[in-house]
Parts: sequence; C-alpha cells; structure tokens
Amino acid sequence: MKSHTSIVNTSPSLGKRHVEVMDELERMLDQGESFSTMSELAKTLKISLRTLYEIAPSKEELIVTTVDRVLKKHGKIAMDAIKDHPSPIKKLESFLVVANQAVGPRFEKFTSSLSNLSTSKSMVDYHEQFITSFIKSLLDEAKSKNEIKDIDTQATAILLGGLGRYFQTKKLLKDLKQTPEKTSNFLTEIIISGIKLEN
Repeated sequence: MKSHTSIVNTSPSLGKRHVEVMDELERMLDQGESFSTMSELAKTLKISLRTLYEIAPSKEELIVTTVDRVLKKHGKIAMDAIKDHPSPIKKLESFLVVANQAVGPRFEKFTSSLSNLSTSKSMVDYHEQFITSFIKSLLDEAKSKNEIKDIDTQATAILLGGLGRYFQTKKLLKDLKQTPEKTSNFLTEIIISGIKLEN
C-alpha cells in the first residue's frame, strides 16, 4: 500500500511557513482570486518574494504545485473513506464517489487556474494514472474474490478513472444535463452494477 499512500504526503522540504503560504494560496484559488506576478502575490500575502521562490521557481509552477497538493489531500480523503471496507468492490464504490468529486464545483475553480499552463498536463496525468492503477488493483482483487465478472480490469479501470476528466472538457460541458461529477457518478454506478456478480 506504500505506493498508493505516498501520493498524499506533502513535500518534506516545505517548512511551516511555506505550508501556511500554500494554504493561503489554496484559499485564494478556491475563491477564484488571481495574481499577475510572483511579486504581486508576495505583496498580497505580505511575505517575501524569496519565500515564494523557495516553494516554486515561477508563478505557473506555484499554481501547479498548489493544485497538486489539493489533489493529494483529496486522495487521502478517498483512501480514508475505504480503509474500513472488507470488500474490494465496496472499496471501489466508495473510492470512486470521492474521486469523482475532483470534477465537482470546487475543483472546477482549481482546474480553471490550470487551463493555460502547459506544465500542468504531466501533473494531472500523474494523478489520473495513479487513480487508474488503484482502481485496477481493486478490480483485480474483486475478481479474485468472485465479486465481479471475468472482465478486462485494465480497460475498465481506464474507463472509470478517466470519466470525470472526460466530461469536464468544455466542448462537452454545454451538452450535459447534469454536472460532470453527477454524470460520472451516474455512469460509474451503471458500470459497477453491470460487472457485479450476484451473491
């Protein structure tokens, strides 16, 4: 389980003051506030520019680092939500409900902050790959315990892990009758119900 929980740890190089700054920046992004330069942000937060550069080398990297931290904290919530479930399919259902919140209203604000940042793609890809890998491990376990049908767990994990990101694309948003989060939960429930074995 170490490989899964390591994603939720904050960087050991960050001191207490750095963490406080990132907490405040997270609040700003959550409220839809923006800043043009590192200097402007330092002035707004009443901190030294040096403190900001100790966290990240540029405005873009600072935003990516902050959103990455938010997703890691969200990942910890998802992992905590499943720890008491003895059944892998129950773990998967609980995990996906929390994971799909990453395309909910709050996270849309963070995503909009990343929209024009080329450096964000690798970070977002990393989180999606982690989720897909973890989903596959739960599907494999559920399969071995005869909780689900003999399915292609890799293909199913890719589908379940990418639903939220797929429906969050702007060209699809206007055609959805529900939010990306509700749409993802709806389809997740259909897929899980379709692969479960009757016990």
